[in-house]
Amino acid sequence: MPLSFTVTLRTLSALFLSSVLLVACEEPVDLDLPDRKSRLVLSSSFLPEQAVVLQVSATRPRGTPSGMHITDARVSLFEGMDLAEELTYFPSTETDRPGTYRTTTFKPQIGRQYTIHVYAPGYDPVSAVSSIPEPVGISSVTVEGLSVSHEEAASVYDYRLLVDYADPEAETNYYDLRISQMVVPFKLGSSGDTIRMQPYLKGLTTPIHEAAGGQTISILLQDKAGGPLVDVHLQSRLDPATELLGQVIAELRTVSPEYYFYQRSIMRPDEMPNSGLKDPVVIYNNVSSGLGVFAGYTSVQKGLTLPGPGN
Repeated sequence: MPLSFTVTLRTLSALFLSSVLLVACEEPVDLDLPDRKSRLVLSSSFLPEQAVVLQVSATRPRGTPSGMHITDARVSLFEGMDLAEELTYFPSTETDRPGTYRTTTFKPQIGRQYTIHVYAPGYDPVSAVSSIPEPVGISSVTVEGLSVSHEEAASVYDYRLLVDYADPEAETNYYDLRISQMVVPFKLGSSGDTIRMQPYLKGLTTPIHEAAGGQTISILLQDKAGGPLVDVHLQSRLDPATELLGQVIAELRTVSPEYYFYQRSIMRPDEMPNSGLKDPVVIYNNVSSGLGVFAGYTSVQKGLTLPGPGN
């Protein structure tokens, strides 16, 4: 029997189900904690063969209006015991976004341990350790029970998406399964022909929660999570006058424990159905003497074109 569960979406909505957790968060969490002494906060999720990108901020000290983004830190990345690179600060091109520290030549590899050291004037030095796990492939992506309905200006494709992956049995692995809908925008030319434009990923919905633009369904899993398949009830909504339906994209991230436990911890207790929890949220932290997360992961993707209704 496939494993079934209800998918939730971030605004933030989430559901604990055994070892299955559902979240969606690409942005770093604002950790403006009322510490007596301000501490550095790190935020980085890194991939193999790509630059390491890190945001550095500070918690809000008592009596100050907001937290602070740090632009004068010294950031060093080590591979094992060897210095890999000193990260360079790049200001953001958007006025409302913080800058980031980045490697310019070094790119991390699968299976190696990385340590980040950060020093900024006026703060205790901080460090964090993580690695990039071996990727796990997606075995299959299939659709069952597809139907199409029309609501005002939207066409609604309702279906169950079944995802299988090749989880190694002899070890503990952590995953973040992300699901998006590819949409092809179009317009009609003067002669009535269809002009297709650049495709983009659009947020999916569920029968219970309607997604805002840009939202991504994200399912946290430990190993096979008690069943052979991940079974998700989804809805793809599009405007038939301006959008063509593209592939459903399943992205399976094989993630480090740091990634998994951090993402799990940022679910808000008041969004846990029937939990009644009102205790303060304890955010997972792998930053020594500071706060935040430094975590590696790998990613594989598989697309599926939705069949015609009834197929």
